[in-house]
Amino acid sequence: MATSPQLPLADDLFLTAHDSVKGKCLLSPATLGLGMAAALIGELVLWRRLDLVDGKIQIIDDRPTGDPAATAVLDQLLREGHHRAIRDWISFLSHGVAVDLVERRLSRAGLVQRQEKRGLFGSKVSFVPTDSMIAGWPATRIRTFIGRGEMLDVPDLVLAGLILATGLDQHVFVTLDARGREQLFDQFRRRLPAMLQELVSETEAAVGDAVMARRA
Repeated sequence: MATSPQLPLADDLFLTAHDSVKGKCLLSPATLGLGMAAALIGELVLWRRLDLVDGKIQIIDDRPTGDPAATAVLDQLLREGHHRAIRDWISFLSHGVAVDLVERRLSRAGLVQRQEKRGLFGSKVSFVPTDSMIAGWPATRIRTFIGRGEMLDVPDLVLAGLILATGLDQHVFVTLDARGREQLFDQFRRRLPAMLQELVSETEAAVGDAVMARRA
């Protein structure tokens, strides 16, 4: 199987959350924002800039990462150093900041193209993949590895966790049988570092809060 380079975590999640041909989002705007926010925080953990302990963020290295999107989030964390709760940051970054950073990064990489359609009630902006194979690869990669009983690396375990936390599994894992799901959960429990498990748990809780708020 031909493969594409593994992208940053938030980019992989963004592509997974959108139709690989037309770019239609599979999530509500609120849930997409929460997922993007959590994924960018996850990138900083993978960059070894943050630790997540007892529901709080700890900055362990304030050096830029070399990636504009991740560094922008790190800079924001440094400016607001008195705020530390993981869920608060997921919520804060979800309000436009995270999605915009990821869309810009994907656009710069030439992986999505901004399209604007004008209608009677204003303009609608979407980001359409420039290559459906590349756009569909993150989801395909997870399904393929799990289907073969292969081990996922840590970034893909986080991606799988965020797919579950945001409800994307209803689209991405629909073809996984009970054995495949159990293998995924077993890898998640045994191989994903505790702080990244905590990130996924906080994301799931934030998504749950947002759903309850919309129903209230």
